[in-house]
Amino acid sequence: MHELLDLPDTNIIGFRLSNTLTEEDFDTFVSRLHQEMEAHTTTRLVLEINDVDGWEPEETWEELSLDIRYLQDLDKVALIGTDVWEPLMDKIELLFPMSQIQAYDDEDREEALDWIRGDMDVPGIGPGSVSDPQAGAQDGDDE
Repeated sequence: MHELLDLPDTNIIGFRLSNTLTEEDFDTFVSRLHQEMEAHTTTRLVLEINDVDGWEPEETWEELSLDIRYLQDLDKVALIGTDVWEPLMDKIELLFPMSQIQAYDDEDREEALDWIRGDMDVPGIGPGSVSDPQAGAQDGDDE
């Protein structure tokens, strides 16, 4: 099961994952992630993971491969949850080999969000940067 997180940042997308993750969850996850990556120069991902007890079909999740042109655009992945680190970290590192990945316990959610938002003032990265096609869009600029 998945739920889209309500995050105010325009280039950060988040999902809450729980229970058994299905092929429908997979399709939604990949579709939304691709949409965000196409809309922004740099995208960051937050995954809140609690009580995930499996993947169905497992082959679908294990064979997740994003188009190579997107991989460099996902610069940070924050994992928030408990009891997910060893098996899930291995999968996440394989899925996003060019991303910085950090894991946080549930009680450190704010620290995770601070980390994922960090370095937003670097030229070319994040909302408001010169090379971000969405720059100014969150302010209602129509120019």
